[in-house]
Amino acid sequence: MIKRLALLLSLACFAGSLSATDIPVKKPAAAPAPKVKVALWGDSRENLDQATEQIASVLLSDITDWDVQVHSGDFTHRGGEKDWQRTLQVKGIDKLFVKGRFLLSTSNHDCDENQTPECRAVYDKYTKDVLPTNSLNHTTHFYAWDKGNVHIVFCDGFFTDAATMQTWLDGYLKTVPKGDWLIGVWHDPAYGITYKENYLATCGPWLKALHEHGAKFVMNGHAHVYVRTKPMLPDGTLDAKSGIVHLINGTGGASWKDPIAPDAKIAFTPTVRSFPCITFLTFEGDTATLQTVDARPGSKLKVIDEFKWTK
Repeated sequence: MIKRLALLLSLACFAGSLSATDIPVKKPAAAPAPKVKVALWGDSRENLDQATEQIASVLLSDITDWDVQVHSGDFTHRGGEKDWQRTLQVKGIDKLFVKGRFLLSTSNHDCDENQTPECRAVYDKYTKDVLPTNSLNHTTHFYAWDKGNVHIVFCDGFFTDAATMQTWLDGYLKTVPKGDWLIGVWHDPAYGITYKENYLATCGPWLKALHEHGAKFVMNGHAHVYVRTKPMLPDGTLDAKSGIVHLINGTGGASWKDPIAPDAKIAFTPTVRSFPCITFLTFEGDTATLQTVDARPGSKLKVIDEFKWTK
């Protein structure tokens, strides 16, 4: 009994001599980044072959686990009041064009090609309560969307002057944690690998800034085709390690185009005349998985292109 009391006293004295820093504390594991799924489509302006309606049906009824849509621009045909009403009356679009679930890039058709003040006012009217706004001039013309470790940046070359656009972009990029997923979005493809002219005179500074901050994807429309490029540096040089993959999807219902000619920069494009498709890009931790599906009726949502990138 005496020995047991002595042992207990000894242990008590030892415990009392320990400070808080002497006791190892297991830190709680960091919460994993949430899974984020992006649906890319665009150029819905004509609803040719009811493509816009069919894409809406797929997103509302068939593949519904996406977090947000990225519409690559040319939502309407000319950007006027009647044009917006026409697109919004396409079956299902009113359920997709909602705050928190729909993101839109400015574009030539939504800006009426001539960028008239009336067109800008209509654009602002319809996007005001749907799209995010930026912290510089508080418009919906350029902005960012953030969820977990995914950051999507929308750049504008139609309503916004180059200096304002770059000032906001450079400031925003400083807030993006190193190693997070960074995606740039604008309407016109950067390089002349489609039937459209390159857009580098406008988007070159954006590309450079995004690349310096580790961006891995850029999303465009304008060309009514689907194209996935190989990873490229801002000057167009192929670079599998630090390049940016450009995703062009303008197949939402504008005029269909013949297959794109082979090019060393292209990783995949259909070998047939263009048709409606939706690109899904899913981010889980350090892995991004791409699947582009055939959205035509009767296609059974066949995957036409698949790609995985792990950091």
